[in-house]
Parts: sequence; C-alpha cells; structure tokens
Amino acid sequence: MGVRRSMFVPLALLVLIAPLAASSISVEPSPHGGFDANGDWAPSVESDIHWSWWTHWSRDKDSNSLDDRLEWLIEQPEQTQRDWWKRAPQGSARIFVDYDHHPTDADVSALESLGVVVTFRYGYLDTISGTSPISQIVDEGGIRSLNGVVMVEDLGLAETNMHEAVPNMGVDTVWQDLGIDGTGSVIAILDTGVRGDHEGLNDMDDDPLTCIDDPPDPFDPDPDPLPSDCDPKIIAFFDAVFTDAEQDPSTSYDSGTHGSHVAGIAAGTGGGQTDPGTGLRYVGAAPGAHLINILGCCDGDIEDVMQGAQWAIDNKEKYGIDIVTSSLGEQQFELHLDNDGNSAWSRQMDMVVEAGIITTLSAGNEFGGLTVAGCNTIDSPGDARLPVTVASLDKDLKLAIYSSRGYTSDLRVKPDVATIGSNIMAPDAATSDGYTSKSGTSMATPLMAGIAALMVEANPDLTPTEFKEIISAHSIERDLQLLDDPGFNDCSILETRPDNEFGYGQADPLAFVEAAGSIDRSLNVSMDVETLQQIGNESYISGTASGVPPGTGIVEVRVGGGEWKGAADLSGDWSNWRVKLDPHVESGNSTIYARLVFSADSISPVDSRRVILIDEQSSGVLGGDLTTLSSMVFIVPFTLVSTLLVFVVIRERWDRKFKRENFQFQGLGSHLNRVDPRLIPGYLSSSREAWSDGKSLVENQFRRYVSLSILYTAQGLPAGFTGVVYPAYLYVSGYGPAEVATMWAVIALPWTFKFLYGPIVDSVQAPSYGLRRPWILFAQTGMAVTLGVLLFIPDLAASIETVTLILFVHNLFSSLQDVSVDALAVDILQPDEVAKANGFMFAAKRVGIIASGAGLGSLVAEFGIKSAILIQLPLLLIIMALPLFLRERPGDRLFPWEKYDSSGTPLVPEEESEEIEVTAPPWQEDDGKFSAAKWTADNLRSENISVSATILWTSIITLLISMTLWIMGEVGQSDSLNDYSKYFDKGGKIGLLLFASLLLLGKLGLTLPQIPNMFSVPMRILPNGPSTSLSENGERSTLDFMGGPAETAYNIVKGFSLKSSFLLIFLCLLTELYVFVDPIMGDVFINRAGWTSTEYVKLMGGWVIVFTICGQLLGGFLGDKYGIREVAMVGWILAAITNSGLAMIEPWWSNTTLMTTYLCLRAFLFGIAWISVISICMRLTYSKAGGTQFTAYMSMFNLSGVITLLLTGELLLHIDYISALYLGGALTLVTVVLLVFIDPEECDRVLEGRLGNQEGDEEVMDADLGESAWWEGDEPGPVNV
Repeated sequence: MGVRRSMFVPLALLVLIAPLAASSISVEPSPHGGFDANGDWAPSVESDIHWSWWTHWSRDKDSNSLDDRLEWLIEQPEQTQRDWWKRAPQGSARIFVDYDHHPTDADVSALESLGVVVTFRYGYLDTISGTSPISQIVDEGGIRSLNGVVMVEDLGLAETNMHEAVPNMGVDTVWQDLGIDGTGSVIAILDTGVRGDHEGLNDMDDDPLTCIDDPPDPFDPDPDPLPSDCDPKIIAFFDAVFTDAEQDPSTSYDSGTHGSHVAGIAAGTGGGQTDPGTGLRYVGAAPGAHLINILGCCDGDIEDVMQGAQWAIDNKEKYGIDIVTSSLGEQQFELHLDNDGNSAWSRQMDMVVEAGIITTLSAGNEFGGLTVAGCNTIDSPGDARLPVTVASLDKDLKLAIYSSRGYTSDLRVKPDVATIGSNIMAPDAATSDGYTSKSGTSMATPLMAGIAALMVEANPDLTPTEFKEIISAHSIERDLQLLDDPGFNDCSILETRPDNEFGYGQADPLAFVEAAGSIDRSLNVSMDVETLQQIGNESYISGTASGVPPGTGIVEVRVGGGEWKGAADLSGDWSNWRVKLDPHVESGNSTIYARLVFSADSISPVDSRRVILIDEQSSGVLGGDLTTLSSMVFIVPFTLVSTLLVFVVIRERWDRKFKRENFQFQGLGSHLNRVDPRLIPGYLSSSREAWSDGKSLVENQFRRYVSLSILYTAQGLPAGFTGVVYPAYLYVSGYGPAEVATMWAVIALPWTFKFLYGPIVDSVQAPSYGLRRPWILFAQTGMAVTLGVLLFIPDLAASIETVTLILFVHNLFSSLQDVSVDALAVDILQPDEVAKANGFMFAAKRVGIIASGAGLGSLVAEFGIKSAILIQLPLLLIIMALPLFLRERPGDRLFPWEKYDSSGTPLVPEEESEEIEVTAPPWQEDDGKFSAAKWTADNLRSENISVSATILWTSIITLLISMTLWIMGEVGQSDSLNDYSKYFDKGGKIGLLLFASLLLLGKLGLTLPQIPNMFSVPMRILPNGPSTSLSENGERSTLDFMGGPAETAYNIVKGFSLKSSFLLIFLCLLTELYVFVDPIMGDVFINRAGWTSTEYVKLMGGWVIVFTICGQLLGGFLGDKYGIREVAMVGWILAAITNSGLAMIEPWWSNTTLMTTYLCLRAFLFGIAWISVISICMRLTYSKAGGTQFTAYMSMFNLSGVITLLLTGELLLHIDYISALYLGGALTLVTVVLLVFIDPEECDRVLEGRLGNQEGDEEVMDADLGESAWWEGDEPGPVNV
C-alpha cells in the first residue's frame, strides 16, 4: 500500500435535515437538486456517482418512472401482494419515492395529501419510504406528478443469503505471526440480530468473572446475581424492526438464527461447546473485535435494513464503527436483469461507505451453478458500487456452486473477493453455548468482515478505499478454467482480473493485514499495559520497541478513535519510550494502540490493549507509583559545590589570574566592528602572512589551527555520508530498518574499537617523515581508495552486502585517521592553545557532517547516489594534500628523496656518522618514580618474567583475539566465528581473574618463580627514534633508544600514573551520568509542551547545533585565556543549573519562546563545558602515548553515556520527571567536584618538562603530588609477583 492517509470526516450541519446533525458524512452544498412541492429549490444529498441514475435504471425499461417489478406485483393476485407487502393494508403497496432533491416537509405533506403514509425519510438518500394506495402509484396524476419525483420503487422483503474457515483461509497465521486478533475494531452486524448471552458472543475473554474481585461461592444455594461483565463483546444494540430505537446491549437478541451465526464467524471468541473430535474451539476471524447488533431483518421489510444502515452512519463516531457487514439480499421473483447498483438499498449501502465505514456485502445465493442463467445473478445490495461484495468458496477453495456471479446489468465486474462460506461452524442462536453448521455467501461475508477487523487493528486509519485497493492488489488470483463451472456458467470468458466468479481472487488474510499496516516484521513494539487495566486521565504509557537504527523512527500511540501521538525516546533507540495521553472525553471501555513507525511503508505490527478509561486523574506512569524527590536533591549539592567553588576561587586567587589576563568587558559594538566586511581583505592578507610564519606545525600556530580543523572536517565527511546519505538512499530503494540497522552496526564497529589503534600508532612510526603524518596519509589514502571503489559498483542498493563491507573498511581508515589526528594534536599544540584548537576542531567536524549529510544528500534525488561520492572524493584528495606537504617538525622529510635541515631548507645529504651513541631504556632512568610503568616494560622486554605477567599478557591477547573474531563474525554474518569469540572471551576473563588473584597473593608475600618471556621483543637502535625529546628550539637529539612494545607500554602506563590523569579516568566515567535528562527533554517538549516531534527534531538539528558550535568556539577562547579548568568548573556549574532549570520552569513549559530559548542556552553552555573538559583530557595526555591515552579518555566518555542511557528506562519507572531533572542537575555537579582535584598542567610539568612554576603563580591544590606516581610512597619497592 502506498503512503498511509488519515481519515478526517467532518460533521455536517444541515438545517433542513435533522437526522444528519450527528452524522459522519459531510454533506457539501451540491450543484444537483430540484424544486420541492412548494416550488422551492432543495439540494440533493446523494453521492455524485448516483446523480441522474433514474434515467438509465435497468428496472425501468419502459422509462415510465415506475419500478418494473412494482408494475409486475400490482398485476399479481391479492394474496401474492399481501405476502410481499406484509406491512401494507389491502389495496396498498410498500414503496420508495425517489426525488431529484432531498425531500422537504412540503414534499412529505404533498405525499400525505395523496393518502400516502410516510414511514421514513432517509438522511443520506433523496428518498422517502411509505405505504401508498395502489391507485396513486398507477395514476399518472398521482405520486409521479409531484414536483421532483423521479422514480417509484418497490419496497420489498429482505432475506438471508444462506445455503473450519479460519484455518483454511490462514487467519490463524495472522494471530500467531503478527499478534493481531482484531482488538479495538468494531463490527456492526446488520442482520437478524445477535444473541448476546451466547458463550461465544457474551464477552471478550469467555470469563464472566473478569472484573469481579470477590467471585461468588459456587456452593452458595442462593447466590447474588452477577453484575454485568466489564468486557462485553456487544457494545451497542439498535432495533430497527420493532422499536426503531437503541436498546441496552445486554438485552441483545436474535430474532432468528442467522445473525448470531454471522457474528460468530466475524468475531466469536469460541466460548461454549468445542469440536467433539479435536477439542478445538470455533473461533471467529477477529476474536478481539467488538460487535454491534443492528436488528434489521426479517420480520419487516427493506426499510428496516436501510434504517439500520442510516443508524450506523449516524453513530459511527459515537461507537467507533469500523465495519458494517450485511449478509442480506432482496427476495426475487424473476431472472436477474435489473441489478445495476441504483436501487435505494444499493445506494444506501454506498452511502455507508461514503461515511468512512468499511462495508462487506454478500454476493447472494442463486444456485447459479445449477442453471444456464448463473451469470448476472448478483442482486441488490451486492451490486452496490462502493462496498466489497463477497463470493463463497467451498473448504477445498473451489467456488461454491450456490455463489452468485457477475456481471452487473451495467457490465461492472462483481463480486470483489472470495472467502470460504461452506459448512461453517458458528454460534447456534437456539442455544446459549452450541454451534451449528451453515453455508452460503452469508457465511463468507462475515469472514471477510473479520479479516477487515484484523486490518483495522493493524492500521486504525484504514479507509474503505484503501481496503478495496488492498484487496485488488493482494488477493490470490484464481485461474479460470473454461467449461469447468457446474452448469457451464463461465461468466468471465473475456475477463482476466477481476473476474465475475472470484472477483480479484481468493482472500489472503496475512497479505491483507501486512499491506494494511505496512507491516515490517523486523520492527516490534510493546506497551507496559495490562488488558482491562484502568487508565486515568493524562496517564503516562511506557513500553519498549526495537528494530530501528538509533535516532530514527518514532513510536506512536492512540486511544480509541483519537489521533496518533508521538512518544518520547528515553534511550536513543526506542528500547524505552513514554507518552502522556491526552485527556479523554468519555470514560469506559476503549483500546490503546501502539506502533513503531520507521517510514510510511515500514511499520511494526500494532500492539493493541483493551483498557477501561476512568475519570480519575493519573498520578504517574502506569505500572507503579513514582517517587517524587523535592528540589532539595539539587539545591543541597548545588549549595555545597558552589561553596567549594568559592573556596577554590579564593584559595587559588582566580582574581589574580583574571587580572593578569587583563580581564575586561567589551561592549557588543566592539565585537560587531570586527565583522565589518571592509576588514575582510586585511584579514586575508594577515592570514597569508601567518601561514608563511614558519614551515612546520610546531613552529606555526596558524598552520596548526587550520590543519587540525581541516583534518577534523575530513572525519565529518564520511560520517555524514555513511550515517545520512547512504541510509536515506537505501530507504528510498525499498530497504527497511532491519537492513539499515545491520549496515550501521557493522560500519560502526571500527569506531567502537578504535582505542585498539592507539598502541599501534604510538609504537609503529617512521619518525623521519613525522611521528603522526605517515599514519594520517595512510588513513586518508585508504579512505579515498575505498570511497573510489564504490564508483565501480553498478547498483549500490542491490549490492548492499558488498557496500557494507567496503564502508566497514572505509571506517577502519577513518577511525584510524581520528586517532592519528588526535595524537598529532597532543604532540604539536602548546598548552595555551589546546582549548581554542579543540573548539575549532570539533566545530569543523560538525560542519563536515552537515556538509556531507545535508549538502551532498540534497544532490542524490536529482543526480543519484554516485554524485555524492564524486563530490566527496575530490574533497578528500584535496584534504589529503595538506599533510602531504606539511611537516610536523623542522627536519622532517616530505618524501624519501628529500632531506631538510631544521628550517626546512633542502640540503645535500652528508655522510652519516658511523659512531652511534646508544641511550639506556628510559624506564631504567626514572629512579623508581613510575614503578608500575617500569614493571610493565620489564615484563615485556626481559628474558624472564613473572607467572602473573605471563597470565596478564596472555589474557589481553586472548581478549583481543575474541574481539577480532567477533568483529569478523558481525561483518561476515558468521555464527561460528561469534561462537569462537565467546570461547576466547571467557578464557581471557578467567585469565584476568587469575592475574588479580596472583597479584593479591604477591602483596601478601607469595613469591612465584620467573619463567621465559615469550613476549620479549629484541631491543633495536634507530636514529631519531620515537622516544626522541625535543630541545627548546624543536630539534631532536642524534640517536635514541627504541624499545618497541615495551617502550610504548611504558609510556602508556606512565601517562596514566599521574594523579590528575588517574582522577581524569573517573571524571570521564562519571561526567555523563546526567544524560538521562536528554530523553526526558524530548518527552517534555513532545508530551508536555505540546510540540510535534517534527518541530522538536528540526530545532535540535538546526539552531541547537549552531549554539553548540558557538559554545565550543567561545569555550576554547575562554579556556586558553583564563584556564581550561576554571572555565570547565564554571561551565559545568551553569550546565547543572540548566539541567535542573527545566524543572524550575515547569509552569511555562507551554511557552514556545521560552522553551526555544532554554534549548539554545543549554546547548551553548554545554558547548563551553564540554570543550573545556575535552581540552583537559588533551592536556593530560602524554605525547609519547598520545594515540592511546586521549582515545581511551574519549572511549570512557562514550561508555559512561551508553551505560547511563541503558539505565534510563529503569530509572524513570521509579521517579517522576521533575525529580529526574533535579537529580540530573545534581549529578552534573560531580564533574565540578572532580575538577577541584585535577591539575591540567601536571602532565606538561612532570612528564613533558615544558612548564615550570612561574613567579607569582599559585599552586593548584596538591599539584605537587604529581612529581611521582600518586599512590606510591617515597621509596617504592619492586613488585615481586
């Protein structure tokens, strides 16, 4: 099915037509009409498809405005007339009087003046029914002479079309595979009535004690009467035959036996007797659907049926009527040459469909297969144009011999679809629990109505037009075999599809339901709601969903016939969601629906729950009481942390820092003057001069800023392409969220495990060409090559597996560049420019993502997916040229055939000295300052190492193998590799536990023997090795020691051994404890502030990003000017206020301006706070372990956020939103507390040797503890384990 549409049916306000006041049909002013008996113009209310029908009606062959059958009946004996017109006295006939306008009171009076007894004026037809003297019918000066009268029809009698369908049709597959049973759907049975106390029709769950807390004593001889069941199957009862009024649904009855049988086929629960052979129950097609009994047959005539149809239209909204099914037809006296769909009954059923109600009608049982006149046997109302007319199949799925065939008299194809109707067991109205077998299109029609109820549950917005379109597109086409029809009645010799026997074919319930709901079985949604749970006003509904990639899709919830309302994503992937229901107008039984929508053509099976709406105001989320925390949960910690911050400000004399930096406020005008367009040429000139001020990155600040920003832009480009452009292309190409989610999961793996690159980047180097530059060039080359390979794939959508593999490799190189560029930044940035540089870098990355995602994505629709690649590829090659011609340090070579001195001037190579001065391994010179680092290096390089070290290295290698196998298994979709990965993972974890145990025993005095070191790497001598330290002028010493993995491990452990570095680990793991506030904000804006999800997403993806970038840039400048630690502490204090501030402004949540301002201000402050903390991480990264240590910090941030989001759903099941916001604000303050004890300069001072205490500087608290590993004493001893 195409894009789903919602059905909005306005109520008509017609002054002249009282019955339409509560109608579901919108009657627009019609250009059609005529003059009434007083000569006044009156419009027609009928559908345009029937205008001027009387000019070509097949029942008026002599064009005298009299129904041919009526003329025939008038000529019959009196007894025949009495048997036919049961409600007419002798000498009178029951008739329809049709007008060219809707009859007015003047028309009624004119009829009555002729002796006509008017019995009903129809609201949606230009028709009056009544009893008329036959003389006034025959006399040309009688009824036919009145103004506007166009036809006089016979008002005859209705009859039932009668002569283990569910499993045979496959309806049970819908129940089992999709969990859909018709819950929430409402089927109106327009028939002989429905016996409401039958066990299969009396309630929804066959349990009369569903809502009775204290069940009666079965041994009580005089029990109290049971109260009405709280989940009745029949929710309304209209009697159109005897009382013409609504009755209590608990008194629902069947005037015959036909209607109960029909109702059971459509929606029976199967309660009562079972199949004596198998014990199986006789369950209807949609056992979860509600029923409405419209008693319209057969103790009266067709007027009763039509009156019942009008009641269904008038009460569609009141009772939520989705489907009307009628297995009735006209009684006949002659061959069927008069069925063109223009009879009053047929036109009335068309109006039911026009009202937005799905309508199924029986084709009729004319035993066409037994005669040579079987074609053209479908009668009124089965010949109606808009309803779905149903033919009957035997249980062997052959067309039943009795099923009427098309064509209609106006040569339309009928029926529309075929279902099983022979020998169907359904409720026997003669008993309260028995079942009986009946056959006929009467039985096939309610089966189709039950299938329609399943479709409505899958898509409560399903329209009659969509219903018919789905039948035409998804029915199982039946091949016609000429001369195979009993009686040789092949009515479709010239037909293909549809045909006049099966219509569009055999019904396929599973295909119909999946098409109606655009169902994607890879999507799932579930509500935390119990059946018949009481739901208070404005309750919160929560649940889980799965199947869409993070950040995509939306969960929608609706109550009854209300509008779909978007939920808030509490986890980022819809695994936890919540929505606040709108206030309900009426209490009582209803249905709540939930669905996960990925796109218009990819929607989860609907989760439907029958509930009881109550007027009581809800206090929180369903499923338990919520704890409410006072604002003191934030105010107390905020006061304490603020006091601590004041103490730090005073102790560290921040006033001197600001004074030293000439802190002063500049007006807005001075800043605006800087963006004067007339100054642009000067800026360009100064930029060119700055670019030439030094040839290498360590010599030129401007080159550092520009180069790092451009390299970060290169990281954003592939992120936008792989995260936005290509997935969008896949969606357009017909792929669902399951395939896209799998692709995303695979290509994101390199970023998840990029910390593994760090040790490689730090240890494997070609220092003559720069420590990091070769890795950057290698990574960018791989990115360009893999992107270029995509151009050689003919169809990027059809080859999704190949493309996924290529993008996985592409991201391997992209994440490698990220690690290399971060290491380069650590190496070359000076302490006073780290914050600004990070502001530029992260802003540039966002620009790259936006440019690639939005910019290139806009080209795909017009020029194809490869246009985005053709533009992105040259951009990457241009960016690649930057590091190709840039030196990290003076003396670096650009190419193997060149040599340069420290200034970059080409020199003639000199003969290398044969004398080589070899320095000792660095860990042998630290005098015990970093014993843990020394232990690590010794146990990698020494010939003999301890048993515990052997176990540790073996465990780490085993875990690395496990991760490698897991990644290969995910990429290759190999279960065997994943199984092997689990074995290695278990072995690695056992090894780590054993190592911890041995380490503890070593502390207790146990000494284990040394064993040969299988991990030892021989020492190598390499000129200008990676451990080279720079002199003040940036030049290297001649020769240094290179210890391979041992030295890399030594530097990594050494970098984490500082007190500030160690505390920074905890800061990274605790900083994002507040992130559960983010999904709460989405819920607040969508469910409380009244925003649509589209409005919220647009703001978050637009101005919020802009303000975040501005905050990052400003935070960088402030951090370098006044101290990144100081700016971070103030920034996180302000961030905490904004997190809790959302709770403080609760009374103004509906103020759009205020809430927009809040979001932008919050983004701005968090931009400042985050860029400062990231800068602290870079300052506390040891340059010789830059690739490893900084990446580890970033990974810990990500881990913190992931863990917090995973726990968000559980947290919000126990506390309310206001409490959660206050708690989020309090947890934001954790970062401030940890920053008090962190010295960003400790690594520069202790490890890099770049800083010394300047005169007049105040010490940071306990900063002097960083001179050695902070946990060690003055004389650390060796580790003997």
